[in-house]
Amino acid sequence: MSTATARARDTPGRVPAPQQVDGLLVIDAHNGRARYECYRPECPKPREEPIRPGAISAFIDGIKARHMTQYHGEQR
Repeated sequence: MSTATARARDTPGRVPAPQQVDGLLVIDAHNGRARYECYRPECPKPREEPIRPGAISAFIDGIKARHMTQYHGEQR
């Protein structure tokens, strides 16, 4: 919980601002798969998956940064 959320929680009558989700990392450990889903408008590749189960660790370590750099021009 962030400090702002905790402060809002402890302040009567104040509701914390909703957080925006711009992507989701889904890991299916049982079947050895993972995917990253981008929810940004106009994303040219909203869903990415690894090709082989051995690539899951590397996929998890850098998928969001690579996706943002390659498809949205952001440096992280």
